[in-house]
Amino acid sequence: MPRLPLLCLATAGLLLVLSCRARLPEPESRPAKLYAQYCSGKGCHDPIPPKRGGAQYWELQNKRMMELMRRQGSPLPSSAEEQEILTYLRRHAQGAR
Repeated sequence: MPRLPLLCLATAGLLLVLSCRARLPEPESRPAKLYAQYCSGKGCHDPIPPKRGGAQYWELQNKRMMELMRRQGSPLPSSAEEQEILTYLRRHAQGAR
């Protein structure tokens, strides 16, 4: 493979990895820590930056992930923690002010 396309491919891959590891807003806040704790369980994936989706996206993702975590036997957040995480995601979601 010629060097330029290989370099472009490698650069694109690196940018994708780095964008997935973007810092969360308010990283030291309790909700951000809870989100990271439950989202990163069992090494599934790094927490997705809230700006990646709107409030409705996070509502759907939360339902989907809670069900997946239940089926896998992963630790689940309490109802209060779940609401705290959702409030955090909504506050920092795409289009939030």
